Amino acid sequence: MADSPSRTATGTRRPLERVMRIHEMVSRNTYPNASQMAREMEVNRKTIQRDINFMRDELEMPLVYDERKHGYYYSRPVQDFPFLKTTADDLVGLILARNALDPMKGSAMEATLRSSFQRLQASMSEQVTIPWSDIDQAFSVKSTGMAERDVFVFERLAKAVLESRELHFDYQKLKDPEPMRRKLQPYHLAEIDGGWYVIGQDLDRGARRTFAVQRMKSVVLTNKQFVRSHDFRLEDHFAGSFGVWSGGGEGKENYQIRIRFRGFAARVVAERRWHPSQEVHTIEKDGSVIDLTLRLTALEDVVRWILGFGSQAEAIEPEELRERVAGELRNAAAQYPEGEGRKN
Repeated sequence: MADSPSRTATGTRRPLERVMRIHEMVSRNTYPNASQMAREMEVNRKTIQRDINFMRDELEMPLVYDERKHGYYYSRPVQDFPFLKTTADDLVGLILARNALDPMKGSAMEATLRSSFQRLQASMSEQVTIPWSDIDQAFSVKSTGMAERDVFVFERLAKAVLESRELHFDYQKLKDPEPMRRKLQPYHLAEIDGGWYVIGQDLDRGARRTFAVQRMKSVVLTNKQFVRSHDFRLEDHFAGSFGVWSGGGEGKENYQIRIRFRGFAARVVAERRWHPSQEVHTIEKDGSVIDLTLRLTALEDVVRWILGFGSQAEAIEPEELRERVAGELRNAAAQYPEGEGRKN
């Protein structure tokens, strides 16, 4: 039976979208056949068969039909889609373009380009995470544009991640007096809460680590390539963190967190999903007092979060968390002695 005009238009107007959809379906290892894919995408079966032939013959993708399971599969792993493999120049261009859109914020054009950027980012999601959030948050760049050094460093980082090449750089942790030389096999480049981070295997420490891009100096892109670990998943890496702090790699601490919230803070906290491990326990029936429990591997980010709620949040467990919060509050209070005005 012939397709309706609308279905035929859909099938001919978006071939790239169909090919990507076929790739996604085959990658799930569910052995889809041409008829199933045609029904799901609302196109003619012959259209799907032409797409499959194109993928196999022109793109040299290892698509094979299994006679026993009556569906298609890949005869070898396919990690990069042939004509959508992202280069470092593509990635830098994407970030620069996002920042150039600041004057369009809120317009119809911005909404259209947002969708385009999301599709581009989806093609590199294994190696790069760029949440849209606000357009001007990439690299914390405002209308003046990206600094020359930012572009230079970012280009090297992007090449290292996309081409699986080792990086050498100087890095100063927040508590260290001097920077140290580090060697890294970078797995993933991510924008998280407006800041950029590189996650990978720290060769000197033999563990996975997260590095803030803004604290990386004297970045050297080496020609030494490595095989990216197949068991790396960004969500697993940050599973025990409340932000970007994820503890010390192997043998991480496992903190059982309990925080008591009162007043408006109790209602704000209860309304949102802050962490996959969270549980909310109602203390007062009207919801004015709650306990939030979490399982984390680091305390740094959650300490700052608790302090942000002021007197309406109290760290209960563990004792180490309670002591850290109390110490910060004491140090803050010491800057406001009673009876003294503001110092010049």
